[in-house]
Amino acid sequence: AIYRDPVHDFGFFRFDPNDVKHLAVESIELAPEEAEIGMDIRVVGNNAGEKLTISSGTLARLDRGAPNYGSSGYNDFNTFYYQCASSTTGGSSGSPVLNEKGQA
Repeated sequence: AIYRDPVHDFGFFRFDPNDVKHLAVESIELAPEEAEIGMDIRVVGNNAGEKLTISSGTLARLDRGAPNYGSSGYNDFNTFYYQCASSTTGGSSGSPVLNEKGQA
C-alpha cells in the first residue's frame, strides 16, 4: 500500500500489472463529471460477507459534507462525498460505485 486512510476506510495500492499471473488486470475509468442526482449506479463489493455482489442504487447527493468529529477528533477539510441510496450492508465499504458505462 502506498497510502492508507483508516478514517475513511480506503487505501491506494501500487503494483506492476505484469507481475499478476492468470488474471487479466482491468482498470476503472474515473468520471466524477458524469455524476448526477438520481443516476442509477451499481456497487461492486462483498455485501454481507458474500464473495462478490453487485447491488443497485441511486446517487442521492453530490455535495455531502465531511463528518465533523468535534475538536477532540480528526476532521476533514476541503472534502465532500457522494451519497448513494442502495441496499448494501456491511462489507461494501470502500467498494467502487459504477455508472451504466462502468465508470467510477
